[in-house]
Amino acid sequence: MTSWIERARRLTDEVLAPHASAVDRAGEIPRAHFDALAQAGFYGISMREDVDLAAFTEVGEMLVAGCLATSFVWAQHLGVARRVATSPNVALRERFSADLRAGRVRSGVTYAGAAEQPALVAHRMDGGFVIEGKAPFITGWGMVDVVGVVARDAADDQSLISVIVPAEESARLSVRPIPLTAADASRTVTARFDGLRVPDSAVDNRLSLKSFHASFVVAAWRNGSLALGIVRRCIAELDQLGIDTTALAAERGGIRTELDASLSGRTDVNLARARASELAMRAASALFTATGSSAITRGTLAERSLREAAFTLVFGSRPGIKTALLERFTSKP
Repeated sequence: MTSWIERARRLTDEVLAPHASAVDRAGEIPRAHFDALAQAGFYGISMREDVDLAAFTEVGEMLVAGCLATSFVWAQHLGVARRVATSPNVALRERFSADLRAGRVRSGVTYAGAAEQPALVAHRMDGGFVIEGKAPFITGWGMVDVVGVVARDAADDQSLISVIVPAEESARLSVRPIPLTAADASRTVTARFDGLRVPDSAVDNRLSLKSFHASFVVAAWRNGSLALGIVRRCIAELDQLGIDTTALAAERGGIRTELDASLSGRTDVNLARARASELAMRAASALFTATGSSAITRGTLAERSLREAAFTLVFGSRPGIKTALLERFTSKP
């Protein structure tokens, strides 16, 4: 059986990388990209127990190196799929698990209710909840079928309600596109929830705020693949230009080790994430410099890589990551 890494390499080389520049220029991701991810089994990868950390992160980095926009939309699905697969709501689990695993149903996500000042609140009603507020970012609109929504419980400020809702505009759910400097083809939107009714049958989990934030380490670890995927791409391109990338490759390997160690508390995930994004900026800057004056042309690989490296500075960030990055960028050498 073809390994996960072999599948990712083939998909990256044959599907994602050859079309990444066109995706960036047109702001449109071909549906065939997501179909290929589904056919390779990647929509269900987070729901499996037989995929080790090394394979999971290697896959993520390869796909990002191929096309950030496509990978960014796909990545939104992973946490929702895992949550549904372990949901105590048996009926919902049986309804969605197989389709989420196969990629027949594809999911976006918002965690706006988990913010210190919750932007989404769930009010209890007979037979379910009413969702009110704003989700600043939902990625993949028009390309996903459902959205995993995490809202704060209005009756208990220390609890979260996690629900699955259709990714469809209505009188109670409206969206506004957000133009992004990188991965704009991901169709990221701001969504307004004006009393959207959600039945109990769509509730996949009730979570304590404390447990949710404790699980942030896993999300931060997973998101580190975005920055290291950009580094991987830049190293490969610099190698083609004859630039010695030994130091960059060694630093990338050290950061991956730090990220993996953070899952067991042996390292600080905030510092590891900050180091990953800083390295992405340096690697992209090196590629930009090595490419020369043609790099300033909009849409070149070097120019796109620099924009995408900057994207990793703020995507999925938290105060600890931001502080660590600012300290690294503003401290004396």
